[in-house]
Amino acid sequence: MQYVKKLICSLLFLSVIFLSGCSNPRQDIFFLSNINAGAETPIFATYAAAMERSEFVLDEAYEFHFYNSREGIDFTTDTGGDICIGFIIDGQWRYRLEDMYKAPEITVSYPDMVRYHYFPVAGLKVEVTFLVKSSHTAVMDVVLENDHLEPMEFDMVLFMRNDYRAFDEVTIIDDSTFYFTHQEYPDSWTIGHNLPYADSIINILMLSVRAAEMVAFNSISGESPVIPFYVFPEKEWKFQVTGRSKFENGERNMALSPETKLQVVKEQDYSRIITENSPVWQDMEGSINRDGYFRVELGNLGVVENGNVYHFEMYNEPEDRSGFSEIIIANYPAQRSIRRDVDLKKRKGLPAPSNLKISMKGNNAHLTWEQETGERVFGIYRRTYPDEGVYTLMGEVSNTEFTDDGLEQSKWYGYVICEIDNDSGTLGMHSREVTTVEISEFDGYLKNKTSYAGIKNFSKIIAMKNTVHIEPGQSEKLRLIRTVGRKNGSGSALINQAKDAMNDNLNSYLEQNEQLFSSVTVPAFDNPDLEYLYFSSFNMMRQVFYPPEAKSAYNYYVFSREPTWGWGHGGQVFHESLTMTAYALLDPESAMNSQRVFSERQYENGYINYRTGAYLDEIIELNNELTSSAPWYNFQNLELYQITGDSKFLKDMYNSGSKFYEFYVSNRDKDGDGLCEWGGHAVLESVRDASVVIWDEVGWPSHFEGLDLNCMLVAEAKALEKMALDLGLDEEAGKWRNDWEQRSRLINETFWDDETGFYYHVDTEDNDFSFKTKDDLKREEIIGFLPLWAGVADRKQAEILVRKLTDPDKFWRKYGIPSLAADDPYYNDKGYWNGPVWVQWNYLIVKGLLHYGYSNEAKELTDRVAAGMIIQLKKNHNLWEFYSPDEDWAGYHRTYIWAGIINRMLWDVYK
Repeated sequence: MQYVKKLICSLLFLSVIFLSGCSNPRQDIFFLSNINAGAETPIFATYAAAMERSEFVLDEAYEFHFYNSREGIDFTTDTGGDICIGFIIDGQWRYRLEDMYKAPEITVSYPDMVRYHYFPVAGLKVEVTFLVKSSHTAVMDVVLENDHLEPMEFDMVLFMRNDYRAFDEVTIIDDSTFYFTHQEYPDSWTIGHNLPYADSIINILMLSVRAAEMVAFNSISGESPVIPFYVFPEKEWKFQVTGRSKFENGERNMALSPETKLQVVKEQDYSRIITENSPVWQDMEGSINRDGYFRVELGNLGVVENGNVYHFEMYNEPEDRSGFSEIIIANYPAQRSIRRDVDLKKRKGLPAPSNLKISMKGNNAHLTWEQETGERVFGIYRRTYPDEGVYTLMGEVSNTEFTDDGLEQSKWYGYVICEIDNDSGTLGMHSREVTTVEISEFDGYLKNKTSYAGIKNFSKIIAMKNTVHIEPGQSEKLRLIRTVGRKNGSGSALINQAKDAMNDNLNSYLEQNEQLFSSVTVPAFDNPDLEYLYFSSFNMMRQVFYPPEAKSAYNYYVFSREPTWGWGHGGQVFHESLTMTAYALLDPESAMNSQRVFSERQYENGYINYRTGAYLDEIIELNNELTSSAPWYNFQNLELYQITGDSKFLKDMYNSGSKFYEFYVSNRDKDGDGLCEWGGHAVLESVRDASVVIWDEVGWPSHFEGLDLNCMLVAEAKALEKMALDLGLDEEAGKWRNDWEQRSRLINETFWDDETGFYYHVDTEDNDFSFKTKDDLKREEIIGFLPLWAGVADRKQAEILVRKLTDPDKFWRKYGIPSLAADDPYYNDKGYWNGPVWVQWNYLIVKGLLHYGYSNEAKELTDRVAAGMIIQLKKNHNLWEFYSPDEDWAGYHRTYIWAGIINRMLWDVYK
């Protein structure tokens, strides 16, 4: 049945192409099975389990790093550990890409699998097929082929590495199987929304052949072992400082510890400090997050009282940039947190000591470090793990060494060094931390410079080493399985899962992917990079889907699957579902089902909550009003019906969509003037939820008649009219037509400004462009072009808008239309809704341009947006939340579903 549906869908696409006058575009059914992609090919390279073999709670996906010369050819995860391969050939360790004779070339790439080959040395071909079989299991097939005329013998090392937290409980089960555990702690958003999570995870790493050696290490190159941050979710926090840090160019600081450091002192008391390694109470995250967010618990420094003054510094080590802040406690305990963003500038304070080393002699820790010459005073700070979160001053010295005597062997200690200027009363930034944990070094083991001394605490590396002998023209094959389970589960059951995966035929998974993609029709692109972008976007969109589970009777998507972050992992929302108008070109049934998730949860009064997932109904109430999502529901449903021709979907969605529309317009027109305002938590409901010039500098969205909102409602009513006509409901269709015609008239009468030739919000009091000061609502935002998309503007207005749109000093930028005009003083090309290119909003503009006959401009805009995306695919092989309109830059979250809508733009202008 599924095959028949896809065949019908494919025939429908071909008929559309014929009617559009497109001359025989080719159908690259097996494009992804026959590629030759290198480091600079614009290919998406993250892999996750197929929808039907996935689950939400415990889910390991992998990003393939094959393009950075200083890195290994690894499959990495955000917090679950990385799968790596290295070789010792003629005494040389060959792991990084720059060590290879010939770089990797990808030949097969689908959402859940990749096949590639490379040459560590001349004559030795390594071909790898990597499959994410399920959310729990990854399979790596390795074929080693000797193309030399002589036999080859070398050591191959298969290993796992974890830069997030250490592996624990490392146990050798037999000569081919490791058992170990790790933690993946959820972020505060996940906890706050009561989403399920698995934070303690058991692992099986199994090799298909006997390993000659099975070893583990807590240090890579002799650096002091890191003691993972401890969590105290049961310990109530006293006072937290939170925020983000950014550089002078407006870009967010995304560096993690130890590249980014925090340091806080209370009053001028330098006897105790807290750092980025200090715990955050009642939370399960460290001080510095992967999205650039930080948090510090001042309670680590003791009693918090009104009048206390804390001195806070944040420091980015690679860029030598720092920012300072003073926090004064004024309303405690009523206020127990404060947001304090940090601007990082060239540091002028005392430098941090470098190259801190520790050596243990019995119960004594001997520290040495480096610092600039001259008279110096250094403070030695120590903490005890896990009992304390504060570093206490143990002594001051004027040289660069210190010995701490009489340590307890049953405890672990951490040390940092700070320079102290007693004359000025200032404290320098602390060094990197060293600990008393005994070192077991991976690099020394590989080079046979150190003997392996057994599995140590806090393992960072788990490795299997084998000696391989291959005769000329022959090959050796092996398979590596990594599988995970909840810690309260059965280790023996996990071993059996790994053994089952040993017998899988990976070609059957390839055939399933080829069948899925056989329905994809490819427009006649004039640039081969566009074809890679097109298929990359399908791969990404497909892999953010989960099957029906928990509350959801239908498949659903998340914004981003790898890496996992709470905000992007909760479930669906209308503005992300715009992507379904592109995804339906691959899998129309799944696209329709994701829309059915919304109708499944719909209230009797028509309300649909802000975000919906298998485990989430995010219902946000503010001022006794429920927050919904931006109304694109009927627009999406109509688009999907026009692709699929599914009459049952049309009927069901029309009933659901008309109820939602009536709820929305009945609850968002507070002044009864026929125009609607954003309601509930209006900033969230408006989609543009951060760094919006009007929200930040003028007022809260519900104070204004919403230009964007009313354009969306016009599109909604138009969609309902078309759906009603196709259902034979002519009377209802007439009602919807009257609705959108009246709203369109009001939009042009109210929001259009003849003086500047643009559309803006107006305030609700007297419907002018002034709220606090004269004309303060006249800021040229991307929403001013939505009347093109909604078909509201008349021909003259459209001409004026297109003239402004194509002004390079305002919106016609190198890589697309920014969310705010580039000549606005609030413009920031990396600042969320005050500058970057959001692909889905550029899609709406392309729709508008096509509607008014500006096909050349629509194609050029699509090409510009695609060019920015292609650059990132070539650079980091990912698809991003948004892109800079001016530079080769993207941020801040990757593997982001919204980017996939580029395929609809490409379809619309190239078909």
